[in-house]
Amino acid sequence: MYSNHNAKRLVSLKGEIIVINANIQSLRADLDWFERFDHENNHAKLAQVQRETIAAREQLARVEQSIKASRAELNSAKGVAEAGWSPLHWFSSERRVAERQVSTQQERLLQFKNRQVGLVSGLGESQREELRLSANSQRYRGYDSLQARATITQLDNEMQRLQGVAEEVRKASAHWEAVAGEVYRNWKTTHDQLRATERDIIDAECFIIQLDNAQSSFTKRMVHEDCEIRFGAGQRSPDRVLKDRQFHQRKLEREEDKRKRRLRDTLRLLENEIRNLVVDGNNLCYLNEAGGKRRFIGLVVLKALVPHLAATYGVTLVFDPGIRCQLDMSDNALQAMFPQVRVLVMPPTLTADHPVLAAAEFDVGTYVISNDHYSDYPDMAAVREDRVLHAVIHRDSVQIPQLQVLLPH
Repeated sequence: MYSNHNAKRLVSLKGEIIVINANIQSLRADLDWFERFDHENNHAKLAQVQRETIAAREQLARVEQSIKASRAELNSAKGVAEAGWSPLHWFSSERRVAERQVSTQQERLLQFKNRQVGLVSGLGESQREELRLSANSQRYRGYDSLQARATITQLDNEMQRLQGVAEEVRKASAHWEAVAGEVYRNWKTTHDQLRATERDIIDAECFIIQLDNAQSSFTKRMVHEDCEIRFGAGQRSPDRVLKDRQFHQRKLEREEDKRKRRLRDTLRLLENEIRNLVVDGNNLCYLNEAGGKRRFIGLVVLKALVPHLAATYGVTLVFDPGIRCQLDMSDNALQAMFPQVRVLVMPPTLTADHPVLAAAEFDVGTYVISNDHYSDYPDMAAVREDRVLHAVIHRDSVQIPQLQVLLPH
């Protein structure tokens, strides 16, 4: 209800600016890569890597074929080198030759396998490099540098616009904080204290109910101990706590209402809720004196007040019909006295009270200035919605606290 919405909007705007700036930096990095990219050199490297890949595949195929042949020769030599069932074979020269061949073939097979591992590893690196170079080439051919520059320009303009908006919002937020920040915090402190007191009252009432329902002295003692734990040392009696909190509640309610009204009046001005004013002219033609007497002082207050208000608000000045005789002036003369505003003088059979309130009935931005409490018109919108502002007339000045107006007259 009461918060600095400009501060929230400023956070949102800063988030948008950060995102846009990140997008600009990314686009500029891509554009820089494009401008520095050597397409011809990349194409030549790609062709070379492709040739090396083909050559590596061919070498790998030959090595794999050699492994296959070597494995077959090894298996054959192993068959001859086996002892077998014939004693004549055990000591034959053929077997001795076969045993040497097994050793030789195993070494050759190991060399071929090592060669195979190296070729597979190199081929994997070549393929990855080929994919990288190919992707760079495709990226370069598909990149639209004109579109990227146009997008960067567009985002730059948008960021500058948002930075301007953010600066205005920052100023509005700072202004809100300077004008309403302390008022808001005072109200919020009292509001929170009131809510806490209301919770205390509920808990105290619960303890009283528990005492009423207690069946033994032990149970009652436990309730008193729980009450002291809840409310602090020495506060064992729920009845005493309840009376204390209810007294405190009434005090806080009055304080919160006073601070809430001040905050509401401050925010009305900050957020430009008040656009038009209907001034009860006769009401401001009297000065209250000692003993409850009222002295007619004429237009002296209105002459100081109306031009000042008209510089900010749309103003309508309304008079009772008796003003004609009191001032010995015609309606046209009164209008000429206040050329900045609209002047209405009621016909002889009509007082100004109801027309003043009626002028603010259907527009929430229209407020009434009068020292009348309008107790006869509780259902009129301006009275019901507390849109009646009161003027304080001093001997040498006039004050409207809700509008932060204080003028000499």
